[in-house]
Amino acid sequence: MTIPRILRNLAAAIGLVLSILVVWQLIIWVFAPEEWLFPSPRAVWLRFWELVEVDALQHHVKVTAIEVLAGYALGLVLGVLTGYPISQLRIVEKIATPYLVAANSVPLVAFAPLLLLWFGNGIGTKIIVAGLIVYFPMTMSTIAGFHGVSPMHARLLHSMRANKWQRFRYLELPSAVPGLLAGMKIGAPLAVVGAVVGEFLGTGEGLGHLILEANGLLDTAQLFVAIIILAFFGIGFYLMTLSLELMIIGPWHNKRRM
Repeated sequence: MTIPRILRNLAAAIGLVLSILVVWQLIIWVFAPEEWLFPSPRAVWLRFWELVEVDALQHHVKVTAIEVLAGYALGLVLGVLTGYPISQLRIVEKIATPYLVAANSVPLVAFAPLLLLWFGNGIGTKIIVAGLIVYFPMTMSTIAGFHGVSPMHARLLHSMRANKWQRFRYLELPSAVPGLLAGMKIGAPLAVVGAVVGEFLGTGEGLGHLILEANGLLDTAQLFVAIIILAFFGIGFYLMTLSLELMIIGPWHNKRRM
């Protein structure tokens, strides 16, 4: 994605946010719902600053950010370390893929009692949950990426007597980069989801805790604050992967895809 296109997308995103705010405020003016049912943008903004002034929001955001970053990194590393060996051995891929799909088909919250039993109720459990939810798409993207190696190029390197490391460095890894980046883009917002799901398992910290607290107190404005921040978390991590794609692949690759 080229820089002008990124700027156009950014402008479109800002325009969408402003449109949502306008529609939101119109709903408040026309239907005048109770604040506990559907708060106004102003009420959400005031609640945001209340949480900031008592230093509550900063702490919860920091905790969730640590969980998201650590879980994202864990899922990426495990996905690549699992996906690459599977992609190199067809028999292993045929055996492992059904189990990966089956494991991913089970809702992550179903594993909650086991995770709490094995790892306790600390921040490590939340990181593991975030890592697990990133792991599957990263593994499958890694497998697909390394399958994209050109047989002709592989035969060429073989005729030149390239060793395994040279084939990996000069052919396999460059060919797999688009697939790896696709997995990273898919996993970026999922890491946020995983961290919040982990916080729902029982914790006194993080944006997930703010959501649970808001539900218990019918503090809808606080609920909106947490949801909006989580949305920006997901968008931010996704944009980070897009920037990484721009730096690694370069504008020439994106022009070929347009």
